[in-house]
Amino acid sequence: MNPFDVARSNATPDAQANIDLIEAFFKTLEAMDFEATGQFFTEDGVYCDEPAHEMNATGPAGVTKKLATSITGLNAFIMGVDTVVGNAQVVTTRRTEEWHFSTGEVAKLPVLCMHEIEGGKIKRWHEFWNMPSLITQMPPSWIEERARQNA
Repeated sequence: MNPFDVARSNATPDAQANIDLIEAFFKTLEAMDFEATGQFFTEDGVYCDEPAHEMNATGPAGVTKKLATSITGLNAFIMGVDTVVGNAQVVTTRRTEEWHFSTGEVAKLPVLCMHEIEGGKIKRWHEFWNMPSLITQMPPSWIEERARQNA
C-alpha cells in the first residue's frame, strides 16, 4: 500500500490535508518542476538543509532557485517514499532519493524529512541526510558543473 494512503488512513481530517499537500509536493519535485515546487511554500517559508545550513533557502523564489541549482540536469529524480506520519502541523517522511545522472550513474540517498505546515503551505522543510554519502556517489563532472554554477 502507498505510504501516503497508510498515513491518511490513521489521520484526522487536518492531518489528511497536510499529507495530501506533501504527497503533491513530492510528485511536483520528482517531476523537477522547480517553479511549481517553490509555490508550495509560504512567503517566509524556509528549506533547511540540515547537513549544510549555508544552503538553506527562503520563500518560493529562493526554494525554486536552490532546487534548480541543485537538481537541474538530472535524467530523473525519484522520490522513493516508504514512511509517512502526519498531524495537523507536521508531516514526517522517510525516503530514498535516486539521482539519475546523464552519464548513467545513479546515486541513492536516504533522507528523513519534516514539513511544518501553516495555512495549507509549507512553512519549514527540514531535510536530514548524509552529505558524504551523496558526494561519493556523484560523477566528478556533476560536482565540477555545480561548482561552476555557484562561483
